[in-house]
Amino acid sequence: MKLRDNSTLIYIFLTALAVRLIYVVFFFGLNLVPDPDSVDYINYAKHLVAGLGYTDGVWKAFRAPGYPVFIAAVFSVFGESIPALKLAQTVISALVPVLVYLIGLRVTGRKAAVISGFFGCFYFGFIYEPGHIISESTFTFLFALSILLLLDTQKGKAYAVAAGAALALAALTRPVGLLIPPLVVIWLFLKFPAKAALNIGAIGVLTFTAIMAPWWARNYRTFGVFVPVCLETGFVLKGAHVPAQLYSANDYLPELARDRQNLKEGMALVRAETPLTIIKDGARNLLQFLYPFLPEYDLTYVLIFPLWLFGVYFVLMSKNIQALPLLTMFIYFPVAFAFFGTTRYRHTLGPYFILLAAIGAEELLRRAKNTGREYAVWSAAALWAGLNIAIFIYSEPVRLLVKRMAGG
Repeated sequence: MKLRDNSTLIYIFLTALAVRLIYVVFFFGLNLVPDPDSVDYINYAKHLVAGLGYTDGVWKAFRAPGYPVFIAAVFSVFGESIPALKLAQTVISALVPVLVYLIGLRVTGRKAAVISGFFGCFYFGFIYEPGHIISESTFTFLFALSILLLLDTQKGKAYAVAAGAALALAALTRPVGLLIPPLVVIWLFLKFPAKAALNIGAIGVLTFTAIMAPWWARNYRTFGVFVPVCLETGFVLKGAHVPAQLYSANDYLPELARDRQNLKEGMALVRAETPLTIIKDGARNLLQFLYPFLPEYDLTYVLIFPLWLFGVYFVLMSKNIQALPLLTMFIYFPVAFAFFGTTRYRHTLGPYFILLAAIGAEELLRRAKNTGREYAVWSAAALWAGLNIAIFIYSEPVRLLVKRMAGG
């Protein structure tokens, strides 16, 4: 069994690596840097390599430190090479389907885990990330690694330490990672007896704190206040409620005062809105978050969309405690509702979409066999696949039609 599992791991990794190399090298480009945020991350990394501390030349904590530190590590070995950085990210991205497979072995059957792992090799959201200089390039991996290690905490204290470390690195890479530990603690008490949950939780929290503490201490020395990850909240909140052409970031202020002023102005804008407007704006953000056009039609995401919805329903209705950590993906939904529904954030949730879809598909087929409706289920699946392949082929006219119908 171990030999078979190891062979599967290797095949999944090599398939994922080949697909990503083809996309990044021959279709996207090793030198292309299209994202505005990339400049900030690269500048922080350059200053780190030069021994100038964590700064982009102006701000000392505007961006979370995890991803710039990763870039700096690559630059320190290969020089300031964007191709080298993208190739390093490609290797990390190729490990994500491996994590999908390993998590699958712990929450579903082996067959579904294998299918999930190989599907992850071709999931567009995973292929997209390593070509871009954005923090999701490492956060997706760290988030999935955290879930895998969490599911293995019953094996010993070392796994609790590793899970706490992975969660800390995830939080240092994207602040949304701070929302994961409270959910983890809840799951531990659902999964284990109270004493075991306390022991595992304490080890994980201590490890998490030990890794975060140097960054907290540095920020306190720099700003005189506790800064959990970065000073970006005010910038983002205000930006979510002000048209880009009217946006002023208060860059004339010192960094801490700048963030607080942006936060104050952002909250004032929120308070000025009616509850109905807030709900409408949030709903639009969520729809944009789940929107299938990038502008390309994300076929791999849409194909499994109904299945992962049913997977969520089944996990909750069956009280499947082992699979509950997959639902930590929902930390992104309130963030999308309140701030931005940028589609790229959805790619990070790919491991959970895929695995929940596998759980949903297994349960649908089981029910179909029990009721003699297998033909109906397979017919519906074929119809759904055919419809989405047709949309994929004619994605541009369909996208323009959808945009026109939405008044865009």
